[in-house]
Amino acid sequence: MNRTGLSTSLAVVVVAASAFVTGCGSKDQTPAQQPQANANGYYGQQPGAYPQQPGAYPQQPGAYPQQPGAYPQQPGAYPQQPGAQPGAQPGTAPAASGGLQIPGFPPAGGGGTASGGTAQAIDPNLAALATGPLGMFANTEAPGMAKDGPILAGNFQEGQTLEGTFTFQPGKCYTLLATGAGISALQVEMQYVTPLPGLAPSIGKSSQTGSQVSIGGKANCLRPLSPFPANAKFIVRANKGAGLAAAQLYSK
Repeated sequence: MNRTGLSTSLAVVVVAASAFVTGCGSKDQTPAQQPQANANGYYGQQPGAYPQQPGAYPQQPGAYPQQPGAYPQQPGAYPQQPGAQPGAQPGTAPAASGGLQIPGFPPAGGGGTASGGTAQAIDPNLAALATGPLGMFANTEAPGMAKDGPILAGNFQEGQTLEGTFTFQPGKCYTLLATGAGISALQVEMQYVTPLPGLAPSIGKSSQTGSQVSIGGKANCLRPLSPFPANAKFIVRANKGAGLAAAQLYSK
């Protein structure tokens, strides 16, 4: 073989080898160029993504609208409370036993702890149970004396008071009477009225116990010591029991 033929043969072998190597290299690189990562966990293809998660909020059992025992269905709600008194008006308490019931006026409480406060003033014509005995009581406690001011009448609960005002005039003599119906222990007192809060000197206080009491009764009427007129008041208190009471100031 001459040199020209040998060179040609070598060239053919080299070209074939190069083609073989190039083909192998392309074959080896093919897997690396495939988007295998997309099949092994890219977010777009992950199973169980948020839109497909079971138990999402709209499907959770026991959501608020479906919870058993919601407020509108709670047993024992106020409108269904057992033990409600049939026919009772809302916001009113049953009348206390032992008080004197006056038609057209709130019932007076009876017994128990003194409630304090102011009694309900009423028309004396509606308190005949108390004003009737008051006239008879005056025959023995204030003989020869005249009424000084109007009758004070009220519907009392135990511990309540009612006040009337008058002018304590020098040169006059005063007697205060009070009678009650349903009240077992009345008390009356006369006080000076001053512009100073909490300062009200006492003129006199009843010492009797019962439903008929007086200050300055039976010729023992009270006379002012000052030569000047003074503002004064009298106080009627239901110390025990509840019902009607009437008071009248007399003078001469």
